[in-house]
Amino acid sequence: MEAKVVLKRAVSIMFILCSGFLFAQEDTQTALEEKLYEEYKSNGLDKAMEMYKKHKSSEYKSLEEPLNLLGYKLMMEDKNLDAAEKVFQAQIEEYPQEANPYDSYGDLLLEKGEKEKAKEQFKKAAKLAENIEDEAEKNQMKEASLSKLAKLENKHRQLDFLAGYWEVTQTGYRDGQPVDLPTSTQNISYLPGESVLRINHTREGDAACCERIVAYNAMEDNYEMAYINAVNPNGIEVSDLKIKDKGNGKFEFVEDYIENNEQKQVKHEISQADDENIDWNIYVPKEDSQEWELVNNMKFKKKN
Repeated sequence: MEAKVVLKRAVSIMFILCSGFLFAQEDTQTALEEKLYEEYKSNGLDKAMEMYKKHKSSEYKSLEEPLNLLGYKLMMEDKNLDAAEKVFQAQIEEYPQEANPYDSYGDLLLEKGEKEKAKEQFKKAAKLAENIEDEAEKNQMKEASLSKLAKLENKHRQLDFLAGYWEVTQTGYRDGQPVDLPTSTQNISYLPGESVLRINHTREGDAACCERIVAYNAMEDNYEMAYINAVNPNGIEVSDLKIKDKGNGKFEFVEDYIENNEQKQVKHEISQADDENIDWNIYVPKEDSQEWELVNNMKFKKKN
């Protein structure tokens, strides 16, 4: 009889212990951000924040930080921007030296239509990202914030005025003497997504020539251009372009590229007279001189 009682007690204790273990296992498997969201739905944001303070980890988890995930859920799924803003602000208060909280808050401000305030948050995020020790994480964070900032400042579309179908007349210069070159056409448009410019260049008589793909690199604050010859299989040639907007429809940039393992430069000066006409000069460095020599003038006339 006593043996049976002891056995029953042992079984009861094991059941209680196992139940506790299973409950703890189930509790661990439910992510904190999900618990916070459930608490928010049931009892409001204040209670959810109280729960966070009780159960938060001492380790910062960057993109996986529970407040970060909760904020995006409130913003994107519930469309409760006020609640999401409080969450992101709380994340900044808790981690003022981390980059991602500012980037997340910038996203929230964009949702609210406050673009200038969003810019400031992306700038802070990019600056603080420099302190991230892990190189891959640092680059990921910087690229995310700088790309958003570039779009807000329209840096990726400085060449908007080039979009269109153009007839191009050219004059080459050899030893300072003008040489007429054949007329050509350039069909310039943005690829889907509206960030990458495509330039399709055809020779006189619509003969195939070449294509250029131009895209802004937010990390380097410059444009990168890929040149593909449509006739000869020369692969892809890549150039870097640093564009200066000089105002009044005038732009200047120096193109850096490598040819035959040698670093080369070409300077471009573009002047937009109006929506229908563009004047484009191309210069190369003079030998043994800091000056530039004009080698080509192109006049763009927009075709209907």
